[in-house]
Amino acid sequence: MKAVVSFVMLVLGSVSTDMAGECDMAGFYTELGCTPVPPEGGALCPDSFTCPDFQPDPTKCYYKGVAYDNGATLPQALISNPCSLACGCAVFNGEPSFSCAAVDCVEEFDNDMQQQCISTFELDSCCSTGSVCGKDAIAQLKTCEVDGKTYHEGETYQPKNTQKTCLCTADFNGTVSDTYCADINCGLEIHYQPDLHKNCAPVFVGSKRSCPIGFECQTTKTKVVRGLNIRNLTSQCTFGNMTMTIGDEVTVDDNCTKCTCSVPPFVTCVRKNSCDSTTL
Repeated sequence: MKAVVSFVMLVLGSVSTDMAGECDMAGFYTELGCTPVPPEGGALCPDSFTCPDFQPDPTKCYYKGVAYDNGATLPQALISNPCSLACGCAVFNGEPSFSCAAVDCVEEFDNDMQQQCISTFELDSCCSTGSVCGKDAIAQLKTCEVDGKTYHEGETYQPKNTQKTCLCTADFNGTVSDTYCADINCGLEIHYQPDLHKNCAPVFVGSKRSCPIGFECQTTKTKVVRGLNIRNLTSQCTFGNMTMTIGDEVTVDDNCTKCTCSVPPFVTCVRKNSCDSTTL
């Protein structure tokens, strides 16, 4: 069985219920170094964020505010992502972006054995670092009961209302510990730098508290559909060279994707796994 690993960056952190796990777009903005605008009434979730200039010099790549020239390589220690290796800045047709070596995780079992094996991981590993096979051997592993699900020692899980990945260990005592957890970081500046520079909209599947699967960008067909700003907020979204207020939508070619100004400054797109051919 061959599994192509998506780019998920892991950075150690706490596992308590947090803004990134509770609030739409909070994880996205926090990763980009944006600052939340305090909501009125002491609410947990911000209505909008203030973001830095992602590309002060249009001829250079930027990562965490540091500029990289064409051909420069990102230090691996700064990336903190075992699935992103040998990432470097490349300028093609005047557009700077990072490119990284592809990482494929390959697990090879025959069909019979595959049903009797579990893959085991380390918290800082991209691919599985081992496997346990056979019902008797699996039965000897410690288990972790989290959010109504059972995980075996060496397996990973994401606690409810957090933006974190945790490792089930033999030390598990019923309480999720930050010792065995890491923040989920999507590698946005590395893998989507041109989209960020062009004020494109991240596309999420279902939840806006996960990593985006891609971006929607402005085209010659893009139109703004004015909506209702029920909260009467003044913050605005930017989509390409268009500006809109909260509640406005932008049209995209995919009928299964709806793009709305909901948590500025980025427009947010949500794609359904299934929908009819004409409406979301």
